[in-house]
Amino acid sequence: MLQQTQVARVEEKFGPFLDRFPTVHDLAAAPIDDVLALWSGLGYYRRARNLHRCAQDIVKRFGEVPESAEDLETLPGVGRYTAGAVASIVFDAPAPIVDGNVTRVLLRLEGEDLDPKDAQTVVFCWSRADELVSTAARSRTPGVSPGVFNEATMELGALVCTPKTPGCDRCPLNGACVARRDGREHQIPRPKRAAAKRPLHMASLLVRDANGRFLVEQRPGTGLWAGIWQPPTLESDRPIRKSAVAKHFGVASEALSRDDAKLEGLVWETSHRTVHVSVYRSGSPPRNTSERRWLTERELDRRALGSLQRRILFGTDAVEGR
Repeated sequence: MLQQTQVARVEEKFGPFLDRFPTVHDLAAAPIDDVLALWSGLGYYRRARNLHRCAQDIVKRFGEVPESAEDLETLPGVGRYTAGAVASIVFDAPAPIVDGNVTRVLLRLEGEDLDPKDAQTVVFCWSRADELVSTAARSRTPGVSPGVFNEATMELGALVCTPKTPGCDRCPLNGACVARRDGREHQIPRPKRAAAKRPLHMASLLVRDANGRFLVEQRPGTGLWAGIWQPPTLESDRPIRKSAVAKHFGVASEALSRDDAKLEGLVWETSHRTVHVSVYRSGSPPRNTSERRWLTERELDRRALGSLQRRILFGTDAVEGR
């Protein structure tokens, strides 16, 4: 949950998630829709699917969560970082962890003027982290362990060795830091290369029946917002005209009204896309409803809804109020 999600948002979801799935066996046996529903609002829903598949793989192959980083890396959705975190922090195994904070600490400490995203930088940081955590594992100093060392290094990067204003004067490693010695702490690591985002245009059709139910559909199991429920939606890399919306859904153009009061000029940012949203209310349902469902607001609360989809359905205050 904490990967690419703010801690405050995770705190809201973590307790209810563990209440529903207290063990890996409970998670493995649960329907994927239940998992996605409790993940709603956290984004990056592929993580939830991988977590579910991971639990099933653990139960099938190991019975319980494996302790070694090598075994953990064979699980769906578990990379080297997650494997190292679980192995060292939970099981005290001498496994390294490298994230953005650790990378910054190591590059400054060693005075390496490298791009954090380059392959040689990744190799260097993992190799150096492995050496250091192995040394910590061999240490007989009370309180020193692989897990404590890894957490301390991450916290050092998060709280002291920060990207823009490093607190070198209060850093316990300032006497050994090459970047500090050479006055290059602001140049190392090299600035990130900004990734260009592709635009995505979405036109959603908001339809309710006489009983107040919403017409919704489920997104495919892969890709952006995988498995999330949404109003019938048309997507394009180019702006979508009202006539194209009417033609796509098989409704009369005059039956559509632009809901600018709800989402006027809304632009939604994801990690790779800039999403431009338009919402149309329709007095009649689209031509094809066979693969769509009519659901009440209470039923939708039990489904997987992303923050954007919730806002489209329930209004601008829905993200904060639910």
